[in-house]
Amino acid sequence: MSDRTTANSHGHGAPADRNGNRQTESAGRENASQHASYSPERIEQIRQQESDLNYYRKFLEDLVSVMRDAHSESVARIVSLIRSGASNEEIHIALQRVRDES
Repeated sequence: MSDRTTANSHGHGAPADRNGNRQTESAGRENASQHASYSPERIEQIRQQESDLNYYRKFLEDLVSVMRDAHSESVARIVSLIRSGASNEEIHIALQRVRDES
C-alpha cells in the first residue's frame, strides 16, 4: 500500500509506544547479525515484513487515537466506513482527514 511510506505521527503516542519502537529497532539489529548468512532475497523479505508490521502498527495507533480523541460524529463516520467494507487505504485516508480537522 502506498500509505505505508506516508503514514506520519502527530505526537500523540504514549511513552510506551516510543519504547516499543526502540525495542523493534534493537531487535532488528540483533536479527540482522544473527541472520548474516541469509540470501539477499530473504533479507529483503524480512525488511518488507518489518515495514508491513510498522505500517499496521501505525495504522492501529492512528485508529485508536481518533476513536479516543475525535468528536462523536467523526468517530461514527469512521465506524460506518469500516462497517461498509472499506479498504484499509480508504480507512487510513479518512483517519488522516479526521486528525487534520482536529
